[in-house]
Parts: sequence; structure tokens; C-alpha cells
Amino acid sequence: MLGVVFFVTVVAVLTGHYLLVERPRRIAGESAMGPRALPLRDLVSRLPAGVFLQPTFTWGQVRPGGDVEIGVHPLLLSLVGPDPELEIRSAGEHVNKGDPLMTVGSGERQLVVRSPIAGSITAAKATPAGDAGWRRVRASRSDWTYLIQPEDLSGEVPTWMIGQAAVDWTRTQYGRIRDHLLERSADVDTGLALADGGELPVGALSQLDAADWAAFQDEFLSA
Repeated sequence: MLGVVFFVTVVAVLTGHYLLVERPRRIAGESAMGPRALPLRDLVSRLPAGVFLQPTFTWGQVRPGGDVEIGVHPLLLSLVGPDPELEIRSAGEHVNKGDPLMTVGSGERQLVVRSPIAGSITAAKATPAGDAGWRRVRASRSDWTYLIQPEDLSGEVPTWMIGQAAVDWTRTQYGRIRDHLLERSADVDTGLALADGGELPVGALSQLDAADWAAFQDEFLSA
């Protein structure tokens, strides 16, 4: 009998510690994290429901009121490195389609991501919640970087990619990027170190120099 009471007491104490201490600590830690890189192979065929992609390597989700959540494609984040750094514009600013929207970088090496839409920035945050929204469908996303009130939503949405078209585009871009980076690294003594299976590793761009980043910008992110 005493053994049963002791066991129940231990379980109750551990459960209480998790609910009152450990779980709030983990939630606070996750909410404070910046964007996190995912293995590139996890990003080629996965796309959350209701999310559009744009050739600017951004994604968008339309809210019921017509505002658009905009974030940078996780593929780009993962190419930059495990802890990509974002520099963003401020709420209240107006952007035109094709304007610089944010920079994604590592130290002094940066890529400029351009806006897929014209409109007013109503909210901006440099620390999206991370990768959870990309791994699974959620009722409420929190990993966007901008909330934009668009000037011409009806004219832009038909040009965006969704569903299988978005998946196919991502696969194609991944192949182009892989070939491009391998070619650029051919002149480097060590070459580009690939991940298992010959895939690009997280932080593939971080293995290359500033000139290679500029070439990547010109090839994949120019307006």
C-alpha cells in the first residue's frame, strides 16, 4: 500500500513540475527563438495547406479580412544557415512589388528578398515562431514576418503558386540551386560539402564567399 501511495505521489509531483515549470519554460523559449533552418530535403515536397508561393522565394497566406501574411521561404533560410539573421522593414511603411523587403544573412553576407506584392506593412516581426507552421497545418500561423494590406490582392493571387504547382516549383528551384552552388564551389579547394545522399546541407551558402552570395542573388533573387 505504501508503495502505491509513493508511486502516485511521485507521478503527481513530476506532472505538476512539467505543467507548472517545464512546459511554460519550453513555450517561452520557443516563442523567443528566431527563424530555424530545416533539412533541405524536408522542404522540397512539403507545403502547408492554403499557402501560396511567389518567385521571390516568399510565401503568403491570405487572412479573411484580405490582409496577407508574408514570410521568407524556409528553403532560403536553410541555405543561409542554422541561425539565419533577418533585417526587416518597419510597420507603417509602404512597399511596391519588387522593392527590397528584408535581408537574410549570416554575418556580413546577406541576400535581399523582394516584396511579392504592393501594399502597406501593418505589422512586422524579425523573430517568426520558427518551423512548426511549415511542418504541419495549423489553424493559426505565427511564423510570418510581415502582415501587409495589399493594394491589388485580386490581381496578384492568380499569379501565385499553390498546391502541386508550388511543390513542383520548389523542386525545380532546389535542383537549379544545387547545380548552381556545386558549379560555384568547383573553384574552391575543399568544394561544397554535401549532406547524406548528396543533398545540399543546411548552411550550404555559408561554405561560400561573398562573391558566391552575390552570384546567387543575381541568379535567383533579382527583380
